This record gives sequence, structure tokens and C-alpha cells, in this order.
Amino acid sequence: MRDDDIDDTVIRRPGAPRVDSSVDDALGDTVIRPVTGGHPDGSAAEDTIVRVPTRPGAGGGMPDGAAPRLPSAPDLLAPPTAPVRRVPSIRIGDRVLPLDRPVIVGRRPALPRITRGPTPELVTVPSATGQVSSSHVLVHAEGEAAVVDDLRSTNGTVVRPAGAAPFRMPAGASNVVLTGTVVEIGDGNVIEVLSPHLRVAPPAGDLPPLPPWPSDPPAGQPRTPRERS
Repeated sequence: MRDDDIDDTVIRRPGAPRVDSSVDDALGDTVIRPVTGGHPDGSAAEDTIVRVPTRPGAGGGMPDGAAPRLPSAPDLLAPPTAPVRRVPSIRIGDRVLPLDRPVIVGRRPALPRITRGPTPELVTVPSATGQVSSSHVLVHAEGEAAVVDDLRSTNGTVVRPAGAAPFRMPAGASNVVLTGTVVEIGDGNVIEVLSPHLRVAPPAGDLPPLPPWPSDPPAGQPRTPRERS
């Protein structure tokens, strides 16, 4: 048998099915297509073309790897507001002072050389016989209680707790006092500790004057419609 009697068998690569490009554009996937046909020299092309189609209106998209940003929700977990700080008050004579800052009481009170925190308020009391020292006591708040510090007074400080026996504080001592306690510093000067739940009104000098009380019109004078109502 001769070789000419045997027909050569040609195996051709089937062409790739045609895919509608509109479907590819609608999908945002990467499409890999084999190139059909051959080069001019007749050699089969084995190269691959990778085409990334773009979607309509996708020019301003977010960069790769960026997570989508969710719309901000209202801050429902905001920390609650701090409760109102209640401090006790003290009464010295006809003055009522809230202990929102320390108070120094004495015959000629003066600020200490070193002050930490709010500047103390100075309260001067009369002392005819000199029993009250220049800076006798310091009173400040500790929570809802008051603390009395004897500033090394000459004649000492007497504390009279409500419902308990009085006692004398040593010079330079500190003592926690509750509502109803009376502190005596000499020459009839006393400091009364008031409740932290007491509403302290401003001094009378800070209040605006009251309007005059309307008086009745003289006899025979007609009253205005507002007065008749």
C-alpha cells in the first residue's frame, strides 16, 4: 500500500461560540476569549486576550478593595448627661453660702499661699474680744457632707452635731459634719450646716425690685376695662 492511497486527516479547532457583547457589558465580570483564526503566516494563534468591560456610568466607582460606606445612623448611644452635683450650704448670720467652693471664715480671713482647686471665698465675722482668729476655719464640701478644717485657731472650734454631744476640735484638726450641725468659733459666731437638697436663694441685693402694688382709684374715677375684669 502506498502512502498516496491514505488520505490525510485534518483536525481543525472548532470556532468559539459567539457571545453577545451586550451581555458581557451588563455583567461586570472579566471575560477571557481565545482569538479565532490564525496569523497571516498560517500559524495558529495561541494568545489570549483579557478584556475587562466597563459598566455604564461606572467611571466614578470606588477603588479596588474599598469597602462600601454605610450611611451614618443617629447617635443613639450618646453618654447620658452628668447628674447635677448637690453640695451642702452653710449659714453664717444672715448669709447662706453654697459650698460649691471652699469658704474661709475668720476675723480677717486671707487666702492660703498655695491653693488647689477653686479659690476659697472669704467671709469676715466680727470678734469684739478677739476669740475668732484671723483665718479661723475652712469649710468645704465632700460629696453631700461638709468638712470643717480648723486652721490652727487660737481658741479652738466647738462642734455641736445634731442629736449628739458637743466636742472641741483640736487645733489643725479636720472633721466631717452633717446637716444640722452647728460650729461655734467664738464671740457668738456660729456656722450652721444646711441640707444639700436645700434651694439657696440669691442674696436680697441681687434680686430686682418688686413692682408697686396697684392701688384702688379715687372715688368717682372710672375704672379701666382691665380693672373691671
